[in-house]
Amino acid sequence: MTAASKTRFSVRRLLGSCVLVLGLVVAGCAGETIGAGPEGAVAVLGATTTSQQDSAEVPAEPPLTAGTTAGELRGTIRMARANWSSGAMQAEIYAQLLEELGYDVDRGSEIAPEDFYAALAAGEYDFWANGWPIVHTRFFESTTPDGVIAGELMQFVGSQMRGGGLQGFLVDIPTADRLGITTLDDIVDDDAIRAEFDADGDGRAEIAGCDVGWGCEKVIDQLIADNGWEDRLVQSKGVHGELFAEQIARAEAGAPVLAYVWTPGPFIAQLTPGKDVIWLGVENPDPAQSAPADLPDEQCRMEPCTMGFSPSDIVVAANDAFLESQPAAAQLLADVRIGVLDVSFQNVEMLNGENTENDIALDAAQWISGHRSDVDRWLAAAKAAG
Repeated sequence: MTAASKTRFSVRRLLGSCVLVLGLVVAGCAGETIGAGPEGAVAVLGATTTSQQDSAEVPAEPPLTAGTTAGELRGTIRMARANWSSGAMQAEIYAQLLEELGYDVDRGSEIAPEDFYAALAAGEYDFWANGWPIVHTRFFESTTPDGVIAGELMQFVGSQMRGGGLQGFLVDIPTADRLGITTLDDIVDDDAIRAEFDADGDGRAEIAGCDVGWGCEKVIDQLIADNGWEDRLVQSKGVHGELFAEQIARAEAGAPVLAYVWTPGPFIAQLTPGKDVIWLGVENPDPAQSAPADLPDEQCRMEPCTMGFSPSDIVVAANDAFLESQPAAAQLLADVRIGVLDVSFQNVEMLNGENTENDIALDAAQWISGHRSDVDRWLAAAKAAG
């Protein structure tokens, strides 16, 4: 991607912010609901301004080679990357920062959480940047082939994105208004309403859901089972982006929409809560997923707004032995903070076609350049720890 295209990135990002802010500000604020601490939304949303990033000088090439700082190479770190595109820039930021610290970084595979956490416990990877504690904690409860509880071998690290992970179900506003829909229960419990979302005529409403192996897939299936909805509601599984694209086409055609989404990501820039869709409440969520989100009435009509998913921080997950053996890396992983809006703006650019590994590396390099004072502080602390 050329410098000119990066300029276009900045202009389009500013234009896109008008659409994104409505849905994403409340996602960042959700951290306070679950006890994010005194920094709250300011820590997430105030850390970076668009002007700071846009004014930063962009390196001609992304720093993809190891050991970019002076000194002896510290060794190789094996990371994994989530198999959802909205987490790609976060992973690349960590990779480049670790290279500045003096490590050689193997960026590894794009992998589903179910496979990643098993491999992390087995020591096949050192970390990834895409942990969602509330949804992914279930993977810490599994047992390794040696009979060890996986959670004894790995841990969540730091506070990368406080309250950045908002998840739930969207329904289009015209259908919600016409049928009086406030909650997912409204759809499931009414035969006539349910038929509006039953494309194959089997008596079950269909939610455009998650990829197999994602944490959200399991949470949605468990929600359906716990409420006894198996005969009235089903999760359509597949490639999430493709499933969501089908829902966008339905919205454009004036057909009812029912889809799972999360933030940060480009999805609510396409179907914006309060403008095109509302978040659905869930009357009987899993107790572990019952923390409400702090959303305005025009975005969620249930009070309190329990969405079937508690708002989540997004954090690093790392292997315990790796953290113990590499204190410099451990300190860096614990200190990095990334704003939810920063990632969401970049995700829109990926959706618009700037989605190659080189594009993502350049975006990460620009983010690092725009946060140089914070980065230098994090690296200094890591070097001292090491």
